[in-house]
Amino acid sequence: MTQFNIKDVDRMRYRPTKVAEEFLGDLRSILGLSDKASAARLAIARSVCEPIRNFDEAVSKVSGADKGMPIEGVHLLGDHSDVWATIIASTVEKRLDDATNFRTLVEFHWQRGATLLQDDYNEANKSTVDFIVLLASRLPKLDGGMVVGQKTRSVGRAVSDLVPIQLLTDQNPWALNAAGGNGLMVISGRPGTGKSQLGLDLLAQAAASGARFLFFDLKGELQDSPDDPQQRENRDRFLKQTGARYFRLIDSQLPINPLVAGGTGAERAQIASEMAHLVRCFASQLGANQERVIREAYEDSTAPDISSIVQGLKDRGEEGVALSVFDKIESFNIFAGAKFAVPIEDWLSTSTVIDFKGLGNDNETKSLVVALILNTIMRQLNRQLQVVDGVQPLQMILFVDEAHLLLPKEGKAGLLGSLARQGRSWGFPVWLASQDADAFITRGQNTTDFAQLADCGIHLSPQTLTESQQRVILGQTIHKKLGPGEGVLRLRGATTTGPIRQYWRDAGQKVSAETVKDGV
Repeated sequence: MTQFNIKDVDRMRYRPTKVAEEFLGDLRSILGLSDKASAARLAIARSVCEPIRNFDEAVSKVSGADKGMPIEGVHLLGDHSDVWATIIASTVEKRLDDATNFRTLVEFHWQRGATLLQDDYNEANKSTVDFIVLLASRLPKLDGGMVVGQKTRSVGRAVSDLVPIQLLTDQNPWALNAAGGNGLMVISGRPGTGKSQLGLDLLAQAAASGARFLFFDLKGELQDSPDDPQQRENRDRFLKQTGARYFRLIDSQLPINPLVAGGTGAERAQIASEMAHLVRCFASQLGANQERVIREAYEDSTAPDISSIVQGLKDRGEEGVALSVFDKIESFNIFAGAKFAVPIEDWLSTSTVIDFKGLGNDNETKSLVVALILNTIMRQLNRQLQVVDGVQPLQMILFVDEAHLLLPKEGKAGLLGSLARQGRSWGFPVWLASQDADAFITRGQNTTDFAQLADCGIHLSPQTLTESQQRVILGQTIHKKLGPGEGVLRLRGATTTGPIRQYWRDAGQKVSAETVKDGV
């Protein structure tokens, strides 16, 4: 730092975001910290333990956010401001010779550290002792005073204990990640049967066991509805209980870039071909020529993102369907550009809800956005996790509501089928919900019967199926007339009926893993 000194560091006033300020205020009370600055230093320390790519990323994270009350540097960094300043400045490769840039970097670490601490607190099930132990485990390991390795953040710590999921209120729970299964679950039910409340309850149960989830809310079940107090109460309780982040498209941007860049020319060509084919599978009007031009634009981009593909298509004189598909996603500001996007593994370190209701009836764009995200997860996070003591470690549940919007394209893409078969071994079990049980049987080149493949199926509208369909999907013909709130459960080949869980009533109350018997 050549243009400013420690006196400048001490005299500058630093401001947290309001979100960080609110959480750290709560954390201060929980940990009994003496003042606001102590909580802020804890957040900054938590952030500097994690890598940061560049200063531009830091700027993008804090610019435009609502700010809280400022703290002067002499109070924020305390008696060791010189040490703090050196550590903070060393987290970026760029030489910091400007006071404003340094202040921005401090505020970035303040904000990111608060987010990471909140993730850690939720991961510790809000136990103060477990939280402190977890923080201690984040410290770099030392050997003779030298750092021998920095803890990296992949998707977050995998859950290595059994995750029990209560499906019916009077049945033994299902061990979601017991060895030998695929973790695939399908849920079907017509509107008004309780399918959505069942899905929320199952996710909340999983979160109570430390599991994270990525919930593709295609119909806006968790939108903020001021005219529906009961829905709003359930929504707020669910987000607070699970610690999930909420993104509503088009109002907010997803901070990731779903377009993967290859390291070599051959790898770029392969990825470009696969991505162009995927887009064609989910954009019904695309033909072979449009697929080719997408592939060329993708392959020529050294840092592919939605904007670069749009520009590449325009440079090639494309004015048709191929351009309109990508131009729409860009105009809706759904994804971040390559320069400022966060790594997918960092983004998935916390449970996330993506609300698609802002896209209205544009089901093609909805399904394509989901496909792009799932494809990115498959390409970048396909690391095999070894079974330990009969437990398949669990990273994150991928839950697609209203899956019938994607499944008609599945016969061409084979995306969900591949995830359903392989995702479990990577720690990513798939859950699918649809209005109709027969929608889980897809046709085409990549035919998949998800109902047959699934370890678990819960069906709330069996009367909509013919007897032959019931025998295939439910395992038997259901002669009993189901009452309100009842469903058919098919769990690892066994079929039973009974009252289903509901979030509005059961609030995702965690069941004990001790009640799981024989890997059921």
